[in-house]
Amino acid sequence: MINLNFNAKTGKLIFDGLTLEIDTEEGFCNSKLYHKLNTFNAVKKYMPYHYLIDPVFFCDKEFEINIRPICFGFPFMVHLVDKDSEYYKSLKDWDARTNINMLNNSVKSLSDWLSLSLNLGAPDITKTEMIRWDYEWGRISVSYETKSFNHGIHIVWNSI
Repeated sequence: MINLNFNAKTGKLIFDGLTLEIDTEEGFCNSKLYHKLNTFNAVKKYMPYHYLIDPVFFCDKEFEINIRPICFGFPFMVHLVDKDSEYYKSLKDWDARTNINMLNNSVKSLSDWLSLSLNLGAPDITKTEMIRWDYEWGRISVSYETKSFNHGIHIVWNSI
C-alpha cells in the first residue's frame, strides 16, 4: 500500500517519499512519482485528466485518491475518498449515495477527523455540505456536491 504524508501548512503531498508536483498532465505523467506508481500498476487514468491511485494509507485510514492535474484553467486537485466510510460503501447504490443525511453526517465526521489528524484548527468556512480551511497555497475542504454526489476531502492548489 502507498503511504501519503501531507503538510497542510505548505501544501506539500508526499507519496512513498516522492513529492507530488503541482503541474499539468504532461508534467505529472513525466514525474518520478508517476513512473514509480506506474511501475507498481498503482496509478490508472480513468478519464481525460483524471488519475486514480488506490489504495493509499493516510493518517491511519485507507483512501482512494483521484488526481486532476492543471487543465483548461482548472487548478490542480487531489480528491480523497475514505474507503471505510458509509459514503464509499454506497457508491454502487444511487439511492444510498444521494442520501443527504448520510452525506451531511459524513462531512461532519470526516472533517472532525481531518482537523484532528492534521491539527488544522478552526475552519475558515463552515456549511452543512462543506467545511473548508484556506491557506496561502490553496485550500482543503471536506464536502459533497448535489449533481454527481461526489464527496470526500478535496485539496486544491491555487493556479500557477
